[in-house]
Amino acid sequence: YLVSYSISLTAALLLSSRVLLNGAALPGTTVSPVASVSSLSATRIVNLNAGDTLQLQLFGLLGAAVLQGGTGASLNVIRLA
Repeated sequence: YLVSYSISLTAALLLSSRVLLNGAALPGTTVSPVASVSSLSATRIVNLNAGDTLQLQLFGLLGAAVLQGGTGASLNVIRLA
């Protein structure tokens, strides 16, 4: 599967993002910038099994992040043949 995500914030913040697979960080999807940013994204090819769960997570921020209107965050999962 091709797993990708994109996050757009209303203001630049120093925070990190990642995809969780069954509650654990999915390697290759963690984005931890060294400066404040207003957008985060990652793409990874991964094997998934029936019943697996994916979650998109923002972490490492003391405070609140506000997503842009419209599609402020998206998580896409595409099955590769």
